[in-house]
Amino acid sequence: MKVARYFFVIVLSLVLTSCEFEETDLGFPKSITFTSNGGEKTIIGNESFVFAEIQDYKGNHGSIEGGEDGKLYNVYDWLKVEYVELKNDVLKVYAAPNTTDKDRTLYIEVYSGSEYDVITVKQGK
Repeated sequence: MKVARYFFVIVLSLVLTSCEFEETDLGFPKSITFTSNGGEKTIIGNESFVFAEIQDYKGNHGSIEGGEDGKLYNVYDWLKVEYVELKNDVLKVYAAPNTTDKDRTLYIEVYSGSEYDVITVKQGK
């Protein structure tokens, strides 16, 4: 399993450095909002995608992990996304409870070929 994960990361790195990506509408909602309690939301786009990555647009992003169940996960800070690569257009988003006294925002970039879509995820305090 570790070999497959490392192979995936290497291939993903090569793809990201060798392609120019264009932001487009893949049918996902442009934003989703969670209450301070957190929770889970399932969102659906119009196209199958290769991977989804959480960003804060300050140079930080989540790490992609493979599960034994065939699903891929990307986790960063208070947010987690779950999906099955190239199998469907469904993305499950999980937010941890917000115990800070500030609203918070992260971004999910969903990649399909050379196109990507950005979903803004907000959580109230």
